[in-house]
Amino acid sequence: MDISTGEGISRLVEGTLNEYGGLNVLVNNAATSPWLTFEETTLLHWDRVMAVNLRAPFAITKAFLPSMKDRGGGSVINISSRSAEVGFVAESAYCPSKYGLEGLTQCLALELRPHNVEVNSLNVSAPEGLSLKPTEMTLRHAQDMPEETRRLYADDDSLVESFGDAWTFLALQRGGGVTGQRLSTRDLAETLRSGGEQAAYDRWRGRLTQAVYTLIDWPERVRYQTPDGGWKELSFR
Repeated sequence: MDISTGEGISRLVEGTLNEYGGLNVLVNNAATSPWLTFEETTLLHWDRVMAVNLRAPFAITKAFLPSMKDRGGGSVINISSRSAEVGFVAESAYCPSKYGLEGLTQCLALELRPHNVEVNSLNVSAPEGLSLKPTEMTLRHAQDMPEETRRLYADDDSLVESFGDAWTFLALQRGGGVTGQRLSTRDLAETLRSGGEQAAYDRWRGRLTQAVYTLIDWPERVRYQTPDGGWKELSFR
């Protein structure tokens, strides 16, 4: 579905409810980025990124909320990014969309808790020694990469082996559990492995996340992704 449009969102919601009769868990995972510098980014680029990355999670959650309420609760997981913490070159639309998604997560966690619906953001991680494929690369394109390059990226099996328990734990949360949190996939998985579910509840239940702006050192140079999947470098020296 093209969730940048109202028609696409309607097809997604109606198709899901017709097929399964309702929804318990919603993962807002779709995202896009043109990987263009600020001067290269047009208003059309900006509008599409905001439509997919921020407007769609709002609209889709709103559309599925009645079903979750009818089922006695649910779980909303908004997939976030390091780009919600710090700015990057060639992400003048993507970063604001992810910062906005964090704000949406916090607001919904408060409003939906009385309906027994939890809302968290999840910062994605790759298994140790591997990387996540670039945002714009489809699974088909990933399969077409040379073997030596493809081995550097995590595939579905390695992700499930490393993080399946963490994803399941989060999907099963409700309003009285872990909600209103910005979680790292790797951190959550390690907490569950070392201390079990009780350790996760002791750490995160009954708390919200507040953004804290922290001073960091200005970099000497930054690398940024280009639309063709390559990299460029900007030096401040």
